[in-house]
Amino acid sequence: MSSLLVFRARGFAAAVATLAVVAVAVSGPQLPSDSSGTGTATSDSRIERLTSNLTALAAPAGLKAVGQTGESVSLTWGAVAGTAEYRVAVSPNPDMSGALYWRFPSTSGTVKLLKPQTKYYFKVRSLDAGGAALTAYSGAMSATTGVAAPAPPAGLKAVGQTGDSVSLSWGAVAGTAEYRVMVSANADMSSASYWRFPSTSGTVKLLKPATKYYFKIRSLKSDGSSLTDYSAAISAATGAAAPVPPAGLKATGQTGESISLSWSAVAGTAEYRVMVSANADMSSASYWRFPSTSGTVKMLKPGTTYYFKIRSLKSDGSALTAYSAAVSAKTGTATPAAPTGLRMSFQTPTALGLAWSASPAAERYRVAWSPNADMSKVVYYRFTELSADIRGLTPGTAYYAQVRSITADGANISAYSPIVRIQTAAAPVLAPVANPLSVASYNIHCANCEDQMPTEVPWVDRRDAVVSTIVSKRPDIMGIQEASQGWLVDSPAGGLSQFEDLRNRLSAAGATYKLTNEMRNNCVDSRTPTGCVPKDQGATRGTRIFYNPAAVRIIRSGSKLLPSLSLEKNQRYLAWAEVQQISTGKHFFFGDTHLEVDKADGYNELRRQQASTIVQVIKAQNTTNLPVLMVGDMNSSKWLDPSNAPYDVFTAAGLVDPLGNTYGSSLPSGYATAEKTKNRNINSWNGFEKLARASAPGTNGTYIDYIFTSKMRVPTWETVANVDSSGNYVGQIPSDHNMVYATVSLP
Repeated sequence: MSSLLVFRARGFAAAVATLAVVAVAVSGPQLPSDSSGTGTATSDSRIERLTSNLTALAAPAGLKAVGQTGESVSLTWGAVAGTAEYRVAVSPNPDMSGALYWRFPSTSGTVKLLKPQTKYYFKVRSLDAGGAALTAYSGAMSATTGVAAPAPPAGLKAVGQTGDSVSLSWGAVAGTAEYRVMVSANADMSSASYWRFPSTSGTVKLLKPATKYYFKIRSLKSDGSSLTDYSAAISAATGAAAPVPPAGLKATGQTGESISLSWSAVAGTAEYRVMVSANADMSSASYWRFPSTSGTVKMLKPGTTYYFKIRSLKSDGSALTAYSAAVSAKTGTATPAAPTGLRMSFQTPTALGLAWSASPAAERYRVAWSPNADMSKVVYYRFTELSADIRGLTPGTAYYAQVRSITADGANISAYSPIVRIQTAAAPVLAPVANPLSVASYNIHCANCEDQMPTEVPWVDRRDAVVSTIVSKRPDIMGIQEASQGWLVDSPAGGLSQFEDLRNRLSAAGATYKLTNEMRNNCVDSRTPTGCVPKDQGATRGTRIFYNPAAVRIIRSGSKLLPSLSLEKNQRYLAWAEVQQISTGKHFFFGDTHLEVDKADGYNELRRQQASTIVQVIKAQNTTNLPVLMVGDMNSSKWLDPSNAPYDVFTAAGLVDPLGNTYGSSLPSGYATAEKTKNRNINSWNGFEKLARASAPGTNGTYIDYIFTSKMRVPTWETVANVDSSGNYVGQIPSDHNMVYATVSLP
């Protein structure tokens, strides 16, 4: 690489001299070329020798330029039988003095690292397998490189900062799709992280307080590749550390079930969070949020001493301050009345909602539920909130309910409220969907992963089963995860990656699929990360979008590196595309991701940040409000403590889970949109276990793999799992995840 830098700094002839010295010193390095025709430059004089075995074969014919950029010229030429490699000589001089040489394995290749708007001369010859000349050089032809790439964004400067962020602005560059900011705490930009912004300003967050940072910026094209180099670095320091906790926390009133509190304001606070516990060490605490400097903590036990602490929160829910010191207060001894105001809050064909008014001292509420007016065949439910969501009901059917207050351990506090009658909605009559679009999400388990799971086998022993699973459904578009970009162990160096192998095998099975991005690594040489010179190629590691070109057309696509706690950990990406369904001409936005897998403390919040970043990308890229399909392995389920954070983020942004597989419930929500389901009770992660993990028939299994949609019909939904009547998987289990599949009707 140093010799190539000399080429740019000192001119073509000087570069040749430098390269020649380097070539002799290292005995002529010869890097492999990939099958796409990308060559390797060298100045190794050994390979220029004409041996006594030079045949009478004619030099390659038809050498011509077929394209150029500001720093490259693409060439083609005729084949010569028996050729192992073709060697191209390139020089800025008609007599070919000061030439450099490139090798290519086929009859085309791109000569790179050239000067913009410069005329170059080219010759080509054939080499045998030993590197000796098989033919003489062809006659020379010339071609001129294009204009230089635009200059980096100008005027990069800091326009504001907080304790954990720096706001920047910069000048516009024509043709830019996004701007990419590199940020590091080191002047040499080591250990850098990256942020993308759609306009000429943005705020870099998650920084340390009172710390100097360095920033560079570059422009990106719509496919995520570089439009310009990086600008020169600027520096800016973050502000002081977070402010002190709210002061003056005190009790201002109490009832038998509540204590009212007040405290002093803290500048920059979006909400205040109160921690409350019946124990002085704050164990088994619960939490309340308030928008101002006072609030009432409810649902407490009568005659009980409680302890309180408070902290300030930012607008995104993260901590602005630490917690204050604790204060204590005691509830009164009022006897609570029965809950009042029991009423229906929502109605669907399979679910009913109830709501009621608070009852003093109630720790929980017990709802009695029956299909009969005399409350026979009653079923009981417990709730901590003032509402209930009763699921799994029959459409168009009357039910009866009443509610009472109870303690946390189930003891009765009040009598039941009066009985109310409510009824589910009638089942809708839906017309068939004329042109359904089929979509899938599938984590195929990376080829280099060996997790010692039951029945787990290498990729070479299960890839046919993966192909068979996909071919059985032939989705129009699918998000694939863990399709490794590394070379397969049964493939020679420079051979196939796992995602390329899958694509080829699908094609061989009669299911032609293409990829929205085929780059392996974000390096100048995308083929391998070894000796990587970083370059954003839009590569997304194992997260890939496969599509059937006969069913859909890709309009545009891109990728986004998601937030991480450590740059050394496996990077996570969003791959996205604007897609057109060919049968209807309708456009939609498609996203595929694989979120952080770690379940340790802090990673649930990281998955929330990753999902929030995805929502931001969808808003930024989907400016025409197209229907959205968002799929992937979110590594988070409805049973994960403290929350299913990605699910909450996506549904809050308006996306819908067709199964209605909401937190803490096996019964589908009444707002589930999947009209017909298959195997919905089988979990999406199987762990290579022979017996399928599943819940009771008619309920939802546990999912970490999802297909989210915007508002649209979902005629069918299926967990694709081949199980027998005993619930055991039949044959080779393809992956530790089951494919999830759906058909949708684009609005």
